[in-house]
Amino acid sequence: MPTINSDWLHSSPLYAPLSCLPNALTQTCDIALLNDYARSQNICNALGTTIQFVNCTSEVAYETHINTTGAIPTRTDNWHDYFNALAWLIWPHTKATLNALHIRAGVTPLRNRSRDALTLLDESGIIVACSTPELWQTLTQHQWYELFVNQRQRVKTDIAFHLIGHALYEKLLNPYPGITGKCQLVEVDKAFFQLDTCARQRQLDQQLAQQLNAEPPLTPKTFPPLPVFGIPDTIAENCEPAYYQNTQIFR
Repeated sequence: MPTINSDWLHSSPLYAPLSCLPNALTQTCDIALLNDYARSQNICNALGTTIQFVNCTSEVAYETHINTTGAIPTRTDNWHDYFNALAWLIWPHTKATLNALHIRAGVTPLRNRSRDALTLLDESGIIVACSTPELWQTLTQHQWYELFVNQRQRVKTDIAFHLIGHALYEKLLNPYPGITGKCQLVEVDKAFFQLDTCARQRQLDQQLAQQLNAEPPLTPKTFPPLPVFGIPDTIAENCEPAYYQNTQIFR
């Protein structure tokens, strides 16, 4: 892969979900290491087939291929594919559910709105673990200054943001102010915030997979947008209230 930043994992706190993986997996896209870890964790698709990463393409539709074989095409010289592989290792239940929902929605040459929504969450999703409904409502209403300035301390104690979208991870290699993710609410209680990062992710992975199975998204509009650098303490600049007055980003 092109060299961007050999210490990319520590270049942004938004990479925190990937810090739960063994260090060797975040150094290079090594198919053997990825597959060893997938086997050790019993990571499977929705049909129970152990997933395996393969450095090749398939003539069969991507989601269908994963569903029927468990094989995930992964180019070892491609950051996008690499981050997708890491996302499978971090969010295995959610990724398997997304794949199964693609099949349920019908894999055809022309993707329908339901599959557009699934793809958007897969590529650009941010899990918003929230214990305070009014904060989520403020986010969905795009009241950025109210949320991240006036309610900043409550956001820090009552919300945790976890990136799931592998395209977001890739964009962070060359960050720009307007990087925007799409939010999926997962309701949690106060005890959730006492867990460490890895325990939080295991819980969120299970909860989100269950949510999606129970109520699959039908349209991309399901997911409200969030400029990722608005999340408190992701960059030094957002400690200043004036940062959130940039209407080119916070619309």
